[in-house]
Amino acid sequence: MREPRRRLDPADRRRELLQAAERLLRRRADGVRVEDVVAEAGAAKGTFYLYFPTWDDLLEALRDELFARFEALAPEPVELDGPVDWPATLRRIAAAYIRFNLEMEGLHDALFHSDFARNRPVPVHRGGPARLAAMISAGQEAGVFAPVPAGLTARMLFAAMHEAADAVREGADRLAVTLALDALLHRALTPEIDP
Repeated sequence: MREPRRRLDPADRRRELLQAAERLLRRRADGVRVEDVVAEAGAAKGTFYLYFPTWDDLLEALRDELFARFEALAPEPVELDGPVDWPATLRRIAAAYIRFNLEMEGLHDALFHSDFARNRPVPVHRGGPARLAAMISAGQEAGVFAPVPAGLTARMLFAAMHEAADAVREGADRLAVTLALDALLHRALTPEIDP
């Protein structure tokens, strides 16, 4: 005899579907289907479509949740309690990005390197380069960072952060990668001092 389905608040049911999709996509980025998600969540297929009209809508909601988690894990500093140590903040954000990227496992490819990612790119204001550019600009205003083009430099540094995570994923020593990335950030953003 089949167990009766649990009645959940709509917000809880939506969260349950997202969590089921996340668990499945972490294990394997390709081949996960709506049927797999509803089976994992213990929900009916029709329930999925009440909350997510398309598969891409589910992936977008999942990506938004990941951005919110990262922003909570590595919040942008504010100068309410005094001046911000921008170089230390940037190193902290870079290390947090590497850790977060590695923890995503297969979810990373599904959300950022798939047809979904090409069809629904990350909104510019939510992406890592935009966040880095804002931090570089703030550090420049504080007189700490070199007068480099913030947007372009942020894109290049974000690419370096991504490569750093990939290197660790492929077996490179995490501490060595982090130290190399720290050195790169320092060289890219430290103002040159005239002799």
